[in-house]
Amino acid sequence: MDIAKEYQENEKLIASLDSMYGSGSAKYMIQMSVTDGKERRAFEEAESMHSYYSENKEKIKKGMNEFFILVSAELEDASSRKYHEVLQEIWDYYEANLLDKFPYIGGDEVSGTRNLTGAYYFVAMGEVLKKYGLSLEESGHLMVLVYERYYLKMPGLIRTLMGKIYRNPKILNKMLLKKDAKNAANAVKNPGSFETQTQIPPEEGYDFSYHNLVCPLSIFAKKYGYEEYMPYLCNLDYVMFGVLGAPLYREHTCFEDGDFCDFKLKNDATPLPYWPPVFSQDNPYK
Repeated sequence: MDIAKEYQENEKLIASLDSMYGSGSAKYMIQMSVTDGKERRAFEEAESMHSYYSENKEKIKKGMNEFFILVSAELEDASSRKYHEVLQEIWDYYEANLLDKFPYIGGDEVSGTRNLTGAYYFVAMGEVLKKYGLSLEESGHLMVLVYERYYLKMPGLIRTLMGKIYRNPKILNKMLLKKDAKNAANAVKNPGSFETQTQIPPEEGYDFSYHNLVCPLSIFAKKYGYEEYMPYLCNLDYVMFGVLGAPLYREHTCFEDGDFCDFKLKNDATPLPYWPPVFSQDNPYK
């Protein structure tokens, strides 16, 4: 047997299959041909969407509309299409490229699921708007407008109340310690989900601080090539806290530093401006 010739023929076959059916199709077909019964079903299941996401598609799509309807005029201007058309295009990208890859991190039982699915609405938007000529920074500005308008929709009384809570370390510590315990228990069942650690006493110079030790958003971005969006997604924390009047400061991120994301609050400070993005301003914050 001429091994070199056989190898060349196999390479041609793989290239041909990938050309006809898409990159990676040869690998898939080969794996399917050498597995059977239980092994084959396990491989197919590993490659498919988790049942939580397939069963909740409509709810997730509804959530996308609740965000993007707030910038419907801007989306129409950017794409020269009707809002419902560009929204469908964004959803199509989201469903085809993101939804089937999301890890299961606890479903409706944990708020982190909404953080993951909601953050990647913006990634899908950015990817679609690229073809209409929008830069990443322009999409980043639309992200800020969505978050700003979303929180400004809240009744003023509720915003005021939330702002007071964020300026009350005693209440925050009590709330976040419970969240730490819940996240730790969830992470045992669903590795890779959010894990947090409230800092008591807080870091020096701050009235409250807690660390996010594991961030599924960052893990997903690095795994699937969406790293460029992470600084803009992190900037949305400044939008939320800023609208609520809570001065947030962050010097570490899981994405950039690989250790943790720190959330620190100063009661006697003024919230940082969130546009241009905090990471692009002349300060040490991210």
